[in-house]
Amino acid sequence: MDLAGIAAILALAGIPVSVLLGRWQMRTALAQARENHRTAMEVAEANHRSALELARRGLAVERDRWLLEARRAEYRYFQNALGQLRRVLATQATTEAELRTAYEDVHDSSHRIAEVGPDEVHSIATVIRDQCYTIPTSWPASVAQRMDLWTETITPLRVELDTAIRTSVGNPTLLVQRDSLHLPRS
Repeated sequence: MDLAGIAAILALAGIPVSVLLGRWQMRTALAQARENHRTAMEVAEANHRSALELARRGLAVERDRWLLEARRAEYRYFQNALGQLRRVLATQATTEAELRTAYEDVHDSSHRIAEVGPDEVHSIATVIRDQCYTIPTSWPASVAQRMDLWTETITPLRVELDTAIRTSVGNPTLLVQRDSLHLPRS
């Protein structure tokens, strides 16, 4: 056989080898593409989970912030309603309508505290509200008698309420003004 024949035989033998090499390269490329796709999907899924978790945390932080502000506002309103009731009781010329309005504010606010919680603050507010009932029932007591009754029953409960509120809102400073006002006794 001459050189051209040998070259032809080698060329014919090279076709299946090159086809086999091409097929092997194609399989390797497909396997690599599948692996890249799987990795990309895992990364996308992890990013998606991470984004969802961040969104959940953000919503939880926003909800906690809203709840804290709602608590602070309602606690402030309750304390203001108590202060108004105290002022009404400390006034000699208080009418029953003024007293009823002041008590209704305390009553309504104590129920709104139940909506924002926590239970510890709500239970103390309920006790204070119920104790406030006892003061008007002695009507028409003198201002001095009403203030003595307030000092004996409500003032200690407000100190307890202040502590529960500070715990509830996580604020070490006193949020409300206690019964430190020196109202006239007559």
